[in-house]
Amino acid sequence: MKPLVLILIACINVVLLKAQPVVLLDAYYNNETKKDASGQSINWHYAWEDRSDGGFADFGKLFSTEGAILKTLYSSASKNNLANASIYIIVDPDHVKDNASPHYMNEKDANAIAKWVKKGGVLLLMANDSLNCDIDHFNILAKKFGIEFLNRSVNMVKGINYDMGKVFPTKGNMIFGEGLNIFMKDVSALSISKNVAPVANNGDDVIVAHSTFGRGHVIAVGDPWLYNEYISYRKLPNTFQNTEAAEQLVKALIRLSTSN
Repeated sequence: MKPLVLILIACINVVLLKAQPVVLLDAYYNNETKKDASGQSINWHYAWEDRSDGGFADFGKLFSTEGAILKTLYSSASKNNLANASIYIIVDPDHVKDNASPHYMNEKDANAIAKWVKKGGVLLLMANDSLNCDIDHFNILAKKFGIEFLNRSVNMVKGINYDMGKVFPTKGNMIFGEGLNIFMKDVSALSISKNVAPVANNGDDVIVAHSTFGRGHVIAVGDPWLYNEYISYRKLPNTFQNTEAAEQLVKALIRLSTSN
């Protein structure tokens, strides 16, 4: 094959890669495993391939529909591991309740992630209520972007009183349409610096926030929120619009990742 043809093929491949953002889901800081029917150890709970209530299969489908490539990172964040990612998602980091040997966020890893964001990466951080998430180490990373997950849980829904879990998009935010009826249960409230924009609140409590960092962006949510249970209406009344909210979030993440 002639050299010019090889160059053209390489250029086409680069264009195609840029047209297909890579969404990299962490399975290191959140590394919950269980045995499948054959006795093999598998990742679950916020995993792309997990179709149970607590999985991310439906969330992943929304990215795939938008032309994104889904991948999973089973090791710590580093310059090399993040090099080809457009969007990096960390959800509900483990503490000893979830994992006997949790991989805690640390300064070295947080610095690698921050450098990646600064160069144009888009980072989605999803915590959990303080009893179910390693908030202390997670904040090593979040604070680099002017965000802190508080050790204070809000939207503590009792039984089927779903209205206790309402979240309200802020006026003029860049992710959700105003008036969208969003449900989030048992959420870690956020503290944000003056340079960080609130995206969704419940009263005075910030639930979702957006930070611009260098050429990149960080979106923080106080709950894993978009697992199958709350997208596909397995339990939620259809008056809530979590599926629409998930679609809008996915489109915003991809838009931000391709605008750099």
